[in-house]
Amino acid sequence: MWPPPKPKPKRIIAIASSNFSNLKEPARTLHIALLARAAAIFRVEQIIIYKESNKPCTPIKTVLEALEAPQYLRKYLVPKSRHLRYIGAAPPLRAPSHLLRDEQSPYREGYILRRTGDKAIVDIGLEKPVQAKVPPGLGPRVTLTQIQGHWQYIDREQIPVYWGYTVTCQQSLKQTLQNYGTPKTLVIATSRKGTPINTLATQLKTKIATAETLLVLFGTHNKGIQEIATQENINPQHYIHYTLNTAPLQGTKTIRTEEAVLTTMAILNLLDQQTTT
Repeated sequence: MWPPPKPKPKRIIAIASSNFSNLKEPARTLHIALLARAAAIFRVEQIIIYKESNKPCTPIKTVLEALEAPQYLRKYLVPKSRHLRYIGAAPPLRAPSHLLRDEQSPYREGYILRRTGDKAIVDIGLEKPVQAKVPPGLGPRVTLTQIQGHWQYIDREQIPVYWGYTVTCQQSLKQTLQNYGTPKTLVIATSRKGTPINTLATQLKTKIATAETLLVLFGTHNKGIQEIATQENINPQHYIHYTLNTAPLQGTKTIRTEEAVLTTMAILNLLDQQTTT
């Protein structure tokens, strides 16, 4: 089915800012690109980068956001940056929002070239910019929908199909858990010391089906969620519902973050009853 529907529950992943800091370019950009691909494949709608080991989130956030921007908008949205020297070598995301000129869709991402009141001229990747009705006060990037031949602004949260991810920075794992660990959020941590996911499959299916949001936490290449929580002097059990090993009997000594995201979200996608029924 293309484009795929927006996932229910909403899928959010949280990764540490220290991830990929042990890599040099161009390897760093390529590994972040694989993370972006894994997130998009399994319809992750938000990627949180929480600060860890005093590493800024900017290097990861800059690459993730550049990859999320449709190709025709990169000339407006992707500035020259040392973090983006190798972005051209990264595989394209090709999410539903990454439309080619001749592809038909009732929705398109655009960049406002000029505006007067609630009227704007917007580049949406077609042969010519279009005129659209856009509320005043919005930033230059907007999402448009076509209704009866006329383009107008739409909040991307209202789009019924998966439309890519957004990127958010948080100052710590604790802040992430406090801000996103709502009563209707199912919080899952990943760990090689966790419970093998296959032993909880039936239970997880029920929990996922009743949650509004699914938040999945990932550690680093050398530090688990429990260790990071201990560093921050928090009890993760106050926030986390399950700590899961999503690669039991793993055949490699370590699993990279982008590999953990791909593995974990693939299994959770399979357990999502709305996906499999």
